[in-house]
Amino acid sequence: MDFTYRAHGLTVWSDVELALPAGDGGEPHLVLRRGADREVPRAALPGRCLAELAKPDGRVFYTLATDGDRTVLRYPGLCEFAGDPLLREVTYHLDPAADHGLLTVLATGALLAVHLTLNSHLVLHASAVRAGERALAFVGASGMGKSTLAAALCGHGCDLVADDVLRVDPGGLVHPGSTENRLRMAARGLADGAAAADVRPTADGRLALRSPVYADALPLAACVIPRPSRSAVDVSVERLTGTRAFLRMSQFPRVLGWRDPAVMDFAFQGLADLVAQIPVYEATVPWGPPFRDQVLADLLSAVGR
Repeated sequence: MDFTYRAHGLTVWSDVELALPAGDGGEPHLVLRRGADREVPRAALPGRCLAELAKPDGRVFYTLATDGDRTVLRYPGLCEFAGDPLLREVTYHLDPAADHGLLTVLATGALLAVHLTLNSHLVLHASAVRAGERALAFVGASGMGKSTLAAALCGHGCDLVADDVLRVDPGGLVHPGSTENRLRMAARGLADGAAAADVRPTADGRLALRSPVYADALPLAACVIPRPSRSAVDVSVERLTGTRAFLRMSQFPRVLGWRDPAVMDFAFQGLADLVAQIPVYEATVPWGPPFRDQVLADLLSAVGR
């Protein structure tokens, strides 16, 4: 079966269903096809290593390497994405011993983030919502509450723009990239009022909540770094500027472990340009969910001015 999507400003063609906004055809920027299932080894990839991340015990979590006219993104024991140098035509190979449900998680997350970066687009580790005529991006590492706040705001009248991966163009324009928020189980209460068809468990132990999606690119109003607090009663917001804003934002790359100097230089300059144009806030938010309506309203008021 064939699927066509329009996500992150790209037309994506895939032979596997993904949690991305539907597209209406056109020349694809990314093609994803299934190859033969095979063992995905822990052996080093040939060629030049572009990025690599190891677990605390030294085992490699993933490797990205390029060798002539071929680039490979490998998750040992899980799957491997292999394609042309910019990963525009990609074949995926699943390890027979792996949970094949993880493919869609990796394809909509890591693969798209790597593809966008290799093709010179700035990527934030962020979840974003439409508030009024602009977008708010919640930026941070895994577990900081990005998806939780985005999902809560979608229940408060906002529309989802993207979850986990956010493309930002020069000038601060952001592109829709998701149809679901992937929530940790501690935030499952946000799905209590949703239709059964809009909620599903994911292979990585989370809960996917389908939300209303805004279909067009939007100007970015602000980047918000959340700080969930068990002791705070009210929302408090601090605007970060200059070097401090850049250093804080640079702590949360979507793809960890980049080694390629050209990619690192591009990301450095893109992020520096972004924080020079777009307000960056650090927001202390009372622990949730559940969130009081006033907490969400105060957050929107404080960072959306």
